[in-house]
Amino acid sequence: MGSCYSQVPYTFPDGGIYDGEIKDGLPDGKGQIHWDNGTSFEGFFEKGKKVKKGIFKWGDSSHYEGEFLNENFHGYGEYYWYNGKTYKGNWVDGKMEGQGTLCYDGKEYVGEFKNDKKHGFGELRWPNGQKYIGNWKNGKQDGKGKLIEPNGNIIEGIWVKGKQQ
Repeated sequence: MGSCYSQVPYTFPDGGIYDGEIKDGLPDGKGQIHWDNGTSFEGFFEKGKKVKKGIFKWGDSSHYEGEFLNENFHGYGEYYWYNGKTYKGNWVDGKMEGQGTLCYDGKEYVGEFKNDKKHGFGELRWPNGQKYIGNWKNGKQDGKGKLIEPNGNIIEGIWVKGKQQ
């Protein structure tokens, strides 16, 4: 018994064609899946599920490279969207969670995330040099923070739902 390399591709219920190691009739070990829409995954499987490390690529050139657990992004990973947005950091059950760096529209946020949103302590830098350092809740400045304007002017205070009080 044990693992052996698949000579006949395995087809997932969603139409994905798997080629790789099979154990007990399921993908198990190193392999890759390709879908008709240009999406692909290359990495590790356990009992038919994506686990450990892998690379997921979509037809629009977006891709994720990192750790998986039970089909989800889980652990450290890097996601690159087709529009230039990037996230490098921790994932839990497929969502940005914990420490990470998110770059989008010329801005860079370094800090904590919860449920795919800026949440906790973090710093957001704008292309013009302005930055906010402080607390976040549900993706918005919320709590004690400091806004440093491009001219060096510092505004300290309390923010609620993204607005200074």
